[in-house]
Amino acid sequence: MKSYRVVIVDDEEPARELLNAYCDKIGNLEVVGMVGHALEAKKIIENKKVDILFSDIQMDDLTGIDLIKLLKHPPVTIFTTAYSEYALEGYNLDVIDYLVKPISFQRFFHAIEKAIELISFKKEEPSPSDEKPAEYVFVKTNRKMVKVVFDEVLFVESYGEYVKIHTQNDMVLALQTMTNVETIFPNDKFVRIHRSHLVNLNKISAIEGNRVSIATHKLTVSKRLKEQFMKRIKQRGIL
Repeated sequence: MKSYRVVIVDDEEPARELLNAYCDKIGNLEVVGMVGHALEAKKIIENKKVDILFSDIQMDDLTGIDLIKLLKHPPVTIFTTAYSEYALEGYNLDVIDYLVKPISFQRFFHAIEKAIELISFKKEEPSPSDEKPAEYVFVKTNRKMVKVVFDEVLFVESYGEYVKIHTQNDMVLALQTMTNVETIFPNDKFVRIHRSHLVNLNKISAIEGNRVSIATHKLTVSKRLKEQFMKRIKQRGIL
């Protein structure tokens, strides 16, 4: 069984011990660091291979949000917090899940399943060059699985702990992070233009300044992603 390396950062020792005990219950989790400060966690992550990070948000030196922003390549992250109002910012940072204290083992286990699913997907071997790329994906909604054809998607919008997948004729609301969607959707067709928007390049009808037009929608290109976005546009050709 593959082992996943875990770091726990929380400024309260009982909280660290609880998560460590939960990890012990699951046979394939190896806790390689239990620390009380974000900077200590940063050192461990930068010097060891870490798959999953459990991070409190409110801490003395730096917050968990600050920690994620400082890391060039953060592990799959699960926020632990006593304050549910931080959930939206966590999802904007592509955190896979957030656990509101007190944390039950059932809720912990569900978050671990999501994290491992994402890690496993990222490590899958690429398709052979002669294999036809996937044309669609099935998306879990509240009560059913909905088929989403990539060529019909206009753009994907972050919506708290959900994403809205806007298609030519519909909108699908799915309990997913933008990072997961960006990993699954074909990167030759889709590009991130904002922390809240992933767009289908083939559906852009116009670009004006920092705004793109897709059907009846006008979306903003963030300053941070503008250069990367324009590079992709230039690769398509500009007359």
